[in-house]
Amino acid sequence: MMNNTGSSPSATIPKACACMVDARGRLLVFRHPEDGNMQLPKGTIEPGESPEVAVRRELLEESGLDYTGPLQSLGTLHRECEAGVEGNTHRHPQLWHLFLMRAQGALPETFTHMATGSPEEEGLVFAFRWLEAGDALDDFALPYRQTIERVRAALLLAA
Repeated sequence: MMNNTGSSPSATIPKACACMVDARGRLLVFRHPEDGNMQLPKGTIEPGESPEVAVRRELLEESGLDYTGPLQSLGTLHRECEAGVEGNTHRHPQLWHLFLMRAQGALPETFTHMATGSPEEEGLVFAFRWLEAGDALDDFALPYRQTIERVRAALLLAA
C-alpha cells in the first residue's frame, strides 16, 4: 500500500485548447507576460460547459477572436501540472481537449489583447503572433510542444 503523505489526490481539471491556424497553416500563439513562455489559448472548462463551448469562450477571452467556424477535435492530452506553473498553486492533473480551428478571413500578423474572464489573467496583455511550420518550439512548455506536433501532423494529413 502506498503512503500518499496525507494529501488527497487532486481531481483532474478539464481544459480546452484552441489551435487556430491561418490559410498558410500557421498557428496562433502568444507570449504570456507573467511566465515569459509562449502558449496557445487555453483554459478551464466550466461546470456544465462542453469542451466545444469552452474552447470558443477561451479563444475569445484570451485573444478577442470570436470563432464561429467548425471545430476539428485533435483528441485529448494528459498533463501533470506542477505547482508554481502558469499561476497554479498546487500540483494537479489536467486533461486538455484540443481543437483545430481554421481562421475565417485575414488576421493581423501580430496583435495584442487584454485578457478577460479569469481572475488570474484579467487585465494581462497577451502578445499574439503566428508560428510557422518550421519554427523552433524552445519557448513552449512540453504539453504545448506536444499539442503543436499534433496540429502539424493533422495539417500534413489534410494537405
